[in-house]
Amino acid sequence: MKSRNYADKKNSASKGSRVWIAAIVLINVAWIILATLARSLPNFAPFYTNTVYQLLQGCISRFSNLFPFSLSEVLLYALPIIFVAVLITKIVRKKSLARLFKTAAIVISALLLVYQLNCGINYYNMSFAETEGFDRINDKEILIEFCEFAAAKLQESSETATYPSGAELAAEAVRSMENLGTLYRSLEGYYPRPKGLIIPRPFSNMGVTGIYSPFTIEANYNSEMTAYNLPFTACHELSHLRGFMNESEANFIGFLACINSDNPAFQRSGYMMAWVYAGNQLYKVDREEFNRVRSSLPDDVKKELEENNQFWDTYETKASEVQDTVNDEYLKQHGISDGIQNYSRVVELMLGWFATS
Repeated sequence: MKSRNYADKKNSASKGSRVWIAAIVLINVAWIILATLARSLPNFAPFYTNTVYQLLQGCISRFSNLFPFSLSEVLLYALPIIFVAVLITKIVRKKSLARLFKTAAIVISALLLVYQLNCGINYYNMSFAETEGFDRINDKEILIEFCEFAAAKLQESSETATYPSGAELAAEAVRSMENLGTLYRSLEGYYPRPKGLIIPRPFSNMGVTGIYSPFTIEANYNSEMTAYNLPFTACHELSHLRGFMNESEANFIGFLACINSDNPAFQRSGYMMAWVYAGNQLYKVDREEFNRVRSSLPDDVKKELEENNQFWDTYETKASEVQDTVNDEYLKQHGISDGIQNYSRVVELMLGWFATS
């Protein structure tokens, strides 16, 4: 007859549970402390972003770049599937679920810590405009002049640019960002290739054009959008890798990267997005001037803009409304008080750039 020491077995299980709980608590305390320091100490985030984060970005993004597909997108689908599969297996075999849920708690806590290390703190970094000396301008006359400027540039590019895709798009986006890094020191550094989403439809349904994944430090773009969005979006998402999380600044960096590119399609993409944002602003303040400037746009530009509107109209769903609400609250919780309206504040930066260039 075998002898069993149930007391030792019970003590061992109890000790194991305490270790799990301690690990979960420590991980969560760590990211909460980091978030608090970033919000409370003005110099903490700039120091962290320009030292620790740059090291993490260089290592993690190089690893992610080894994969030809979006590693973050695969993990987004794989992790829940694995969890459900293991859960069902344990239920069928009548096994204890305690370890599974402990593991899930550890994984979620670790992801929150990684998010804070690779993204959350960066929201409190010094802005790109402050770092590089750009002013924000909100002036109607300059707005009109800028819209005329963007329209003229689009006239020059009319029917002369073929938008790249796939590997060609990724390579040119990296070159454009590296080129911009020679003009603005805060943008120097390593850039992995941006990756098109493997299954873009769910993101289209939510109105998502691109995603920066802090867990794999990847720049992802919605590959089924109207073509003129792709170069600008790829550069926008890559700008987040340099620690600039403010959406209006990411838009501005994307604009600068595109118009300073040697590729005509990237230049056109930059001016198309400039017209969209600045044109929308002009429409709000002076509809007559908007119509006058818009009439000067080439027919092929108007056609692309209409195709883009039709594309997104298709996905004006409850899911996109929920996504907008979630993103709005997310940005506000990270110190961006105007929420999703922050994207359109790129116009102020473009006008500041235009007035001094």
